[in-house]
Amino acid sequence: MNLNIVLLGLGQVGSHLAKVLSREQHNIVAIDNDPLPCREADEGLDIKVLQGWGSDHRVLEEAGIEHADMMIAVTGDDEQNVLACSLAARYGVKQKIARIRNPAFFQNPPRFTLADWGVDLAIQPELETAKEIVHLIKRSAATDVLEFAGNRVQLIGVRIDAACPLVHKTLEAVSREFPDQVFRVVAILRGAETIIPGGNDTFQSRDQLFIVAATDDIPGIIALLGKSDEKLQQIMILGGGRVGRATARILDGEKDLTIKLIDSDADRALALADELERTLIIHGDGRDFNLLATEGVLETDALVSATDDEETNILTSLLAKHLGVTKTIALVNRREYLPLMAPIGVNAAVNTNVITSNAILRLIRRGDVVSLASLSGLDAQAVEYLAHADSRITRKPLSRVRFPQGAILGAVTRGDAVFIPVGGTRIQPEDHVIVFSLPQALPDVDKLFSK
Repeated sequence: MNLNIVLLGLGQVGSHLAKVLSREQHNIVAIDNDPLPCREADEGLDIKVLQGWGSDHRVLEEAGIEHADMMIAVTGDDEQNVLACSLAARYGVKQKIARIRNPAFFQNPPRFTLADWGVDLAIQPELETAKEIVHLIKRSAATDVLEFAGNRVQLIGVRIDAACPLVHKTLEAVSREFPDQVFRVVAILRGAETIIPGGNDTFQSRDQLFIVAATDDIPGIIALLGKSDEKLQQIMILGGGRVGRATARILDGEKDLTIKLIDSDADRALALADELERTLIIHGDGRDFNLLATEGVLETDALVSATDDEETNILTSLLAKHLGVTKTIALVNRREYLPLMAPIGVNAAVNTNVITSNAILRLIRRGDVVSLASLSGLDAQAVEYLAHADSRITRKPLSRVRFPQGAILGAVTRGDAVFIPVGGTRIQPEDHVIVFSLPQALPDVDKLFSK
């Protein structure tokens, strides 16, 4: 079923959502008051674009708000996003999603809640980013972590090196040699090229692998790749802004961790010291090597660089890696930088805009697509489908299904079971199927799962 969606805001989040949702053949009308992104979207995307304010009822009516199924408000202004959802509610729009950065909207609500203003679902970009950082700290060998099927299935990114015992072996040979390790390599990032691999493709040093498996099986797979998924206990965070604060707040409740947070703003450092019970707050410049050395960077297991300056985040991550820190995570919000992070030595990069887009896409549960997510720096998407009795994918074994080139089946959850599908597998109604696909193959994949 195609949805009528009014999308407010054409920044990085809005543009990415417009691209993904229009590819799924939804009817999108995008609104932005800035003429430049409006012109770029009008020329580059198959959507209707209006220049104006989402708080203007005349613009909303021109966008067809009276017939919209969904409002997604992702401008950089919290109040405008809330007001747009409130107006959409007056027009009878069923689902209203807003990006809201200010934590005051969520903390100790006063006489009203966001629902009172018409917001059905609210996304906190910095909180979602902090959750991603915590996932990466807990899965120390991974460059990326995505969850599916209630976290029974994970898709992880792992960068392999020359010491990996699988280098120069084909995927088929590894599958025969290690039959007890059940996983699927759904993509390989080799240089700037995204490869959807087949059995004859080989593992190469410096490849970034993207692997789907049952969550419980991930530690064994990481060990097979010659990596150590060790527990990281000494954590240092640079930057006490919204991302750094949210990350520290989540980690602060874990008793087996030692956490230090460095921030250059004296007032903010004092406020953080009052707020966080177990985190040591240090007032200082995280770019100062002497300060880092004094505060124990050489004994640190993981460094999270989450300042407002992404060049600082990248440079301090590289310095920490050079000093022997096991895991470095950098906050990087320029998407063009993301493919460069692993090759230059940064273990993981998080991008608030990509994470926010993924969070919103996961909330748009409709029809055949249960959730959909992108990976930073990778030209492909992971999609969780729900198979139906009328879906073409359920009519015969996979060996007899003409699966689109540029897409690959990753894993299937059936009830409580998780398994990797093979040629003899027959997808059944109500199966959840994780597919990894290049953008051009997605329309054909959709047809296999649609009713």
